[in-house]
Amino acid sequence: MTAPAHFHAYHWQGERRVYDQEADRRPGPWSAPSPNFLANTCTPVVISHWLLRPASAITHTCRTAEEAAEWFRRELGRAAPAFAVEHDRERAAARAALAAETLGWGGDVHAGWYLRGTGYLTLDVIGCSPNHTDPRLPCPLRGGPRP
Repeated sequence: MTAPAHFHAYHWQGERRVYDQEADRRPGPWSAPSPNFLANTCTPVVISHWLLRPASAITHTCRTAEEAAEWFRRELGRAAPAFAVEHDRERAAARAALAAETLGWGGDVHAGWYLRGTGYLTLDVIGCSPNHTDPRLPCPLRGGPRP
């Protein structure tokens, strides 16, 4: 498979109850995602479906796997002190290393953590143009679906 031309990074933080509502986190037919899915800012159930969302959902675009891994590591480092579980804080460096390895072969990265209180955080990095999971998925920066 061809390596992704670039990577899109996504950061979502919100209430656990929002993350638990899966209906609007599913696009329906990917060629015509539902308006609720497109307007939803919460992480999709299928992580590569971030690419179906508008470009405004993108937190950061990275040209290389190394740059994407650095974004993930930096965001994880910023968020880790708020993790609800000490084990998750302790494993942050190992999680960042695994993300770098996965991005290196063109895979997508998803990670989520419970935060103190009632919050939840996800960090996602999706290979784009083509996506490893589904090469048909469009680049949000370039318009609609490709055949």
